[in-house]
Amino acid sequence: KLALFGFVEMVVFLAILVAGYVYAWRKGALQWA
Repeated sequence: KLALFGFVEMVVFLAILVAGYVYAWRKGALQWA
């Protein structure tokens, strides 16, 4: 059960990370990269 919880936590963290990256990219903040 603990392993599943850790997996879910990791997925949620990655989802937030990707959402933030996509948001910044859509705003054009990464044009210099």
